[in-house]
Amino acid sequence: MINAPLRWRRGIGRGYNVGMTQPQSKQKNALVAALLLASLLLSACGLSEADVAPTIAAARTEAIQTMSANFTQVALLTPSATATLAATNIPAATNTLAVGAPTATTAAGGTSGTGGTGGCTNLMGFVQDVTVPDGTSFSPGEDFTKTWRIINNGTCTWTVSYYILFLDGEQMAGPDTQAMTITVEPGATIDISVNLEAPGTAGTYRGDWGIANEAGTVFGTFYLEIVVG
Repeated sequence: MINAPLRWRRGIGRGYNVGMTQPQSKQKNALVAALLLASLLLSACGLSEADVAPTIAAARTEAIQTMSANFTQVALLTPSATATLAATNIPAATNTLAVGAPTATTAAGGTSGTGGTGGCTNLMGFVQDVTVPDGTSFSPGEDFTKTWRIINNGTCTWTVSYYILFLDGEQMAGPDTQAMTITVEPGATIDISVNLEAPGTAGTYRGDWGIANEAGTVFGTFYLEIVVG
């Protein structure tokens, strides 16, 4: 009966020394003293175990409460793990620039052009009168050949699908249309010749002609003016 309380006291003592403060050590000493006193009473005074049971129970309760308080304090002092989120790089907006369409310019003596197939631009420029300068005199009904030199100022290649056509004024027995016979690259010149006949009546005559693409869109004009006397 005396050995059981002593074993319980030694077990409590081994686990109680971990992390104790000075007040907690005093509480331990008081508990040990109470247990020793209970043992002495049992051996010296002939008291039964029932007589000292209240003293032992009170000591056990105090020890349990003290250990619970210690565990709570240790838990409060232990820092909890803190999750750290890694910064995520956000790509900057990339601003996107639009490409503008080329702007056609008009050469001296020419007319503004039009859009061609494939996104290119048709533009003609007048260079010079190769034959029959304006004001040239002809006899009534006289045959002659008029030649103009023009330049491809656009970005489209003039193919054999392009053609010359009569537009307005005095046609002078010329054709309604006349196909191109060669291909003209951008920046290149070409001589356009049309066979004509002077009117039978005296006077001043003018005829307007032009160049059109394969779709029939006219993008350049030129003319001649003669005097019949």
